[in-house]
Amino acid sequence: MKQKMITLDDETTKLAAQKINFSEWVRNQLRSERNKSELQSENKLDQFNRLTSVVNMSSAELLFHLEQRSEAEISALLSILQGSLNL
Repeated sequence: MKQKMITLDDETTKLAAQKINFSEWVRNQLRSERNKSELQSENKLDQFNRLTSVVNMSSAELLFHLEQRSEAEISALLSILQGSLNL
């Protein structure tokens, strides 16, 4: 594990002192924030699932094929897909 220093004011120092394991609590809060962000991206996930069903490939296969392409090819493919799938 890596350490990251944070600065607390008087009020947050008192709140932190009430936590049995403050570091674990911070990690959990960060994961929670990430999960909320991912839930907001759920619509994008639905679009991606639709894309994988249209191309009849798993997401792993599709990602593998995309990784074999240049950035210019990926941009062109995405433009075509977005246009044809109304993304």
